[in-house]
Amino acid sequence: MDILATLLRAAQLYAHAAHNAAKGPTYFADHDFLGEAYGAYEAAYDKVVERSIGQGEAVDFAAIGRNAAADAGRFPDPMTFSNQSSFGVLLDYERKICAEIDRIYADASTGTQNLLAQIADDSEHRQYKIGQRLK
Repeated sequence: MDILATLLRAAQLYAHAAHNAAKGPTYFADHDFLGEAYGAYEAAYDKVVERSIGQGEAVDFAAIGRNAAADAGRFPDPMTFSNQSSFGVLLDYERKICAEIDRIYADASTGTQNLLAQIADDSEHRQYKIGQRLK
């Protein structure tokens, strides 16, 4: 679940920066959405790492943080905020999050499958909202 945790942390870092950089005629709506998104990524990350710890897995928080920062840093700078670039990056993260959930789902316990299903469901809702912003 380290890859999923890294993707969630990277999405949280990027969405938080984009939240702070939001501007333009859709500022209030974008700022609010991005604030909700980075909070959701942070909450999902927390649940994933707590689940991993609860199942006796060793979680390397430093590696997750380093890898997340490196991943988020490879995308366009959110300080040059535009709907196409910032929301496009988040859509990419959402798709990767769901793909990683699909990859690990079958081998997970029933409780973890429930957690993963909820994260995927929340992601699909955000994907729809992000897609609307990219039209």
